[in-house]
Amino acid sequence: MAEKKDFKLEIASIEVAASFVRNLLKQYKCTNRDIIQAELFTEETIVYWAKAAAPNETFQIELRKRFKTITLSLTYRGAQANPLDLSEEAGDDEFSFIGQNILIGLSTVNYYYENGVNVVTFTLKKKGLNPVVAIALALGAAIICGLTVNRFAPSMQTILPASVLTPLSNAFFGFLNAIVIPFLFVSVIASIFNMDNIAQMKRIFKILFSWFLGLSALSGVIAVLAGVIFFPIQSVNAASTSEGVWSQIAAIAFDIIPSNIFKSFLDGNTLQTIFLAVITGIAMLTMKGRFPVLTKVITELNLVLSTLLDAVCSLMPWVIFICIFNMLLSGDSRALLSSLGVVVIICVCFVVFVLLCLLSVAVIEKNNPVDYIRTIGPVLLIALSTASSSATFASHTNTASIKQGIRDYLVNFSIPVGALFSKPFVVPVLFLMTLFVGNFYGTNFGMADILSLVVLCIIMSIAVPPAQGMGTFLFTVVFKKFGIPLEGLAMAASLFILFDYLMTTGNVFSINISMLHTEHFLRKASQRETAGFSASI
Repeated sequence: MAEKKDFKLEIASIEVAASFVRNLLKQYKCTNRDIIQAELFTEETIVYWAKAAAPNETFQIELRKRFKTITLSLTYRGAQANPLDLSEEAGDDEFSFIGQNILIGLSTVNYYYENGVNVVTFTLKKKGLNPVVAIALALGAAIICGLTVNRFAPSMQTILPASVLTPLSNAFFGFLNAIVIPFLFVSVIASIFNMDNIAQMKRIFKILFSWFLGLSALSGVIAVLAGVIFFPIQSVNAASTSEGVWSQIAAIAFDIIPSNIFKSFLDGNTLQTIFLAVITGIAMLTMKGRFPVLTKVITELNLVLSTLLDAVCSLMPWVIFICIFNMLLSGDSRALLSSLGVVVIICVCFVVFVLLCLLSVAVIEKNNPVDYIRTIGPVLLIALSTASSSATFASHTNTASIKQGIRDYLVNFSIPVGALFSKPFVVPVLFLMTLFVGNFYGTNFGMADILSLVVLCIIMSIAVPPAQGMGTFLFTVVFKKFGIPLEGLAMAASLFILFDYLMTTGNVFSINISMLHTEHFLRKASQRETAGFSASI
């Protein structure tokens, strides 16, 4: 099924074109997040094409639905004009929003040029049941079914797990594990490749990324302290602990570089896969435009794997039902009760992190933290109610530019880049849930394991996709690394999805903190340069 309409290629067409897209997507019951992204995608594509278009030229918007996937396409016949690229000659104040939307949407946008026609596509899907509601229903149904079978059909306690439940869960986890590694490889390449001309922003990116990395490291430190306090650590003598810590960290560092490209995929080595993806992405970025076929293959493959992973993750409520049901039939419901403790611990980590960030606002910016919260509060409320960083895009941009006095080019760059790199609130959830599930299944963690785990969690947090609930696949990678049974994924995934709203809100908060401090240090650097120049005169 397809719907299409032609419009004049001019700025005046933006409002009617965006309205056309919005009304179509509402008919298909798309999420507010997807509708906002699609409108931004449409508006900024028109702005880009209209700059070079001759009078009375037209473009076409087409919406095509196949199964649960919806593809929005904009086509324009004329000279090649890729709105995903940033102009080499563009100044700091001319960064295109469409290049930023690709960072927010990652693999959902694609561009190609064939037979004199520019085509840009944006892929999304119909709105389904809210993941939090689905998880809650799955947990409730599993508990009811487990208690019912235990009470009225005790003979099924061994038959169902052995013949049905365990084989089904093993098949799902095996398939999920099979697609995680190629998905990480292709998605990292695509995200780097989409950061075209980021060299123009070396100075900004250096300071901004330092804050992103620093906040993620701070979050990791808080998580480690909480983990050491609340979870049993394998006791060994001090000398062996010190030796084990450094040897394991060194092993992680040296193991990042693969000796065999194909072996890293066959072994499922995540860090080696990410390393290869970064090197490949940088190489493609330096040769951008020379191999359009390869670029298109990577982009399409990213879209295919992303869609496949999304489809697999959509089965997560059923898998959680199976695993919790299986757990209750085995007579072991301790995980359900003890999980309340790890939820409290994670929330405490969030609070401590927020308080430290507010302290940085008071010390560095000399601002009252209460006034800061009042300023950024509406943006955080949007994130909390939608679990979408994209939904905060417009509000966050206006707040940062108008109320916080951050320059436009920094705002337009920081918010989308932060959506990709700044996810410190994912680290405590990933780290503490791994310790919780590992301890439940009898996995022992020494101090060396703790430090290597937090490093892995910080790296993996960057790989969290921007779709609600899809970050649960990261537990597959972490559990496999530390020998934790994948059956524990059900509980970990449930809590990860339930924390999604808080994690998204916290990540938006950390982006604003990083952006605010980056502006502060940029202005100080500019003042020093001005003072030095005046002194030289």
